Amino acid sequence: MNNTENLHKVYHRNYKNIDELFDDLKDAIFDIKLENNRIIIHYNAETLEIEHANYGYYTYLNGKREHSECEDQDIYFYAVEFVHEQAKGLTELEIIDTRIIDVNNRGITYVDWLDREHFISYDVCASNGPTKSCVAERDITKHYIKFFTPEMPRKIVFAYPFAFKKGKRLLTGGKAKRFRALQKAITDSGYTTRDLS
Repeated sequence: MNNTENLHKVYHRNYKNIDELFDDLKDAIFDIKLENNRIIIHYNAETLEIEHANYGYYTYLNGKREHSECEDQDIYFYAVEFVHEQAKGLTELEIIDTRIIDVNNRGITYVDWLDREHFISYDVCASNGPTKSCVAERDITKHYIKFFTPEMPRKIVFAYPFAFKKGKRLLTGGKAKRFRALQKAITDSGYTTRDLS
């Protein structure tokens, strides 16, 4: 199974224990270990620890417990985004569309699982695309739009059946509706996407 298939399967996987989560993560992350039923990941000067909780996973960043409790479908991506610059074998970075906080005529701003903001520039993507205006490829049947970002393609995945407005989150409704809303926002900004469906 390649890494892309590995990323897809965790959407529908319920880990029976922390060992199964560790088995998936160790395929994508270099500096990771399992000690005393806790996953420990080192990246630069930071340490992320993950332990099983009643209804998901608790995370600790540099020894301090974070407030949220991650569910099975989120914890894998949280850990991979923590170290995405050094993740091994990844050919693309997946972003759940509910992490989008702004869409404008220059690009898309989203937050990762650590609430750090990232920007996808349409101009930069177009300079890496097949034409001067094409910024991404899309597949409505698989519910994703993959942008031609230079360091690693960023793939916005519409994973949840419904998403409700929360905080700054902009896209609402079912997967297909959110997909079409983002596609229209790109087109309205004067850019195109290549259809793969």
